[in-house]
Amino acid sequence: MTPEEIRDRGELERFLRRDASRHVYGLADLDDAFFPDTRWFASRDTAGEIDALCLVLEKLALPIVYAVAPPEHPPTLALLRALTPCLPRRFFANFPIGYEKVLGDTHEIAPLGEYVKMHLADAAGLERHEIPGIETLGPEHAAELDAFYGERAFGPSEHLGFYERCMLEQFPWFALRERGELVSVAGVHVFSRRYGVAALANVATAPARRGRGLARAVCARLARELAAHVPLVGLNVASANAAARRCYEALGFRAVLHYEEAVLTVRGESL
Repeated sequence: MTPEEIRDRGELERFLRRDASRHVYGLADLDDAFFPDTRWFASRDTAGEIDALCLVLEKLALPIVYAVAPPEHPPTLALLRALTPCLPRRFFANFPIGYEKVLGDTHEIAPLGEYVKMHLADAAGLERHEIPGIETLGPEHAAELDAFYGERAFGPSEHLGFYERCMLEQFPWFALRERGELVSVAGVHVFSRRYGVAALANVATAPARRGRGLARAVCARLARELAAHVPLVGLNVASANAAARRCYEALGFRAVLHYEEAVLTVRGESL
């Protein structure tokens, strides 16, 4: 099978809209802020319709390869196998469960675990989860956020997801402080008014301040603001993070797909 490279945004959008709640990130990457830096590869079924899609985004420091699909999805796994020579030498992957079967021989895999894609199914109760004192953050807070994520936000076995300063430029982030220091933050990975999608990300609360509903409060405020601007709000969360999943479910988010995240490097390449 020879993958087809596609640049027709209309055709790409039609495919992604079939399961829009699974493809918040893919739809956002059609926007002008990202599309010029993307490559889109597809396979087609016997009727000529796209049946699998893989996005390669090389704008960020660590390229992203996005091929989200149901577990063990045969067309997507076949597409990944065919694309192996075209992929970056090292990249961050969003892949279907079972992808190791087709890339395990050619790549060193640093698994980050199974994740769940969720979307905001009911925004009606968000306001009741908010608390006083929530403030907005923007690009002018980049250095402070660097310090928060690097020094105070996580315990020894925890790690930050995908954070880059350019994400602060898309939409306001929300936070709580105590004694002038950030203690809980909720941010945005992608926001596209044109395609009507947004994704929460980089949610963190300082370990000593957990268990008080702070993350729920800042996420509720951010989700409410996003929902006022776009009809589809999503997020990704680790399957094993039961506390976070309960938080998001309480806010009205519902699971739509399980998938895997990992960093892949071509075998024999130096890191």
